[in-house]
Amino acid sequence: MSRVLIVIALISLAGCQQQRGMNSNAALEIKVADLEKNIDDVKPGLGEIMGVIQQHHAKLYYAGMKANWPLANYELGEIQESLDDAVKLYPKFKQVPVPLTELVPTMTKASLAQVSAAIEHKDKKSFVQAYGALSKSCSNCHEAADHLFVKIKTPTEAMFSDQEFAP
Repeated sequence: MSRVLIVIALISLAGCQQQRGMNSNAALEIKVADLEKNIDDVKPGLGEIMGVIQQHHAKLYYAGMKANWPLANYELGEIQESLDDAVKLYPKFKQVPVPLTELVPTMTKASLAQVSAAIEHKDKKSFVQAYGALSKSCSNCHEAADHLFVKIKTPTEAMFSDQEFAP
């Protein structure tokens, strides 16, 4: 008889453990959903990321024109980092026909490499050409993303007057 009671007690305890596990899983699922919502609430929008890229794009130009190659290299790295963030945070964005995971690297890889090579060789003439190619690739990417209204070009007016661009 005591064996039967022990078996019944063990079965009851196992059932309680399963019930506690289900409650625990449900609580974890709610917590994960909460955390995902919090991330969505605080992550920057794609427009904000692109605005930051635009600032670094302008600063890249000023640094290159003053032959401040360390600063130009830094700004280029910031552009790449922000593009990586855009792709990571928005792999598929709204109605953009091609996922950003494909679009951004396809449209920018070659021109970013050209700018990098010009900086590495400290070649101002190559830098100007590569910078133009980068600007064009940015505009082409916006066009491919059905954002024809966003066109990127070489800065024509002084911006960031509070930063020294000469080495």
